[in-house]
Amino acid sequence: MNLFSQSVVLDYKTKSKSNEIERTYLLDLLRARMSNKFKQEFVFVVEHFKVSGEYAWFRGTAKRKDGREIELTEDIAYDCCHVEALFKKNNGKWQISESAAFSTDVWWDGIQQRYPKAPKEIFQE
Repeated sequence: MNLFSQSVVLDYKTKSKSNEIERTYLLDLLRARMSNKFKQEFVFVVEHFKVSGEYAWFRGTAKRKDGREIELTEDIAYDCCHVEALFKKNNGKWQISESAAFSTDVWWDGIQQRYPKAPKEIFQE
């Protein structure tokens, strides 16, 4: 049995002392992107967040930081309030490879084919 063939998968769904810094950094990247796009401050209810090697996959629900209802532009179709993001570490620094908030389609369909080096385990429940 080859012990190196299976990736170590870390579950970041719940904040802990061991993942707090990296988890917060990743969520802050996504929060900043959403804040720029929607001009609102967000917090996340994390439903799925797994990290392995240089990749991380997040799925969750966004809520406004101030507790008010999320305001979305009327002329665009949105499906509130789910958010998904694929992160990749480049030169030791995390970046968002792909993300979407409130999308009406399953934009991440085929994401494993687009990122074949991402461990499939990060996408699994």
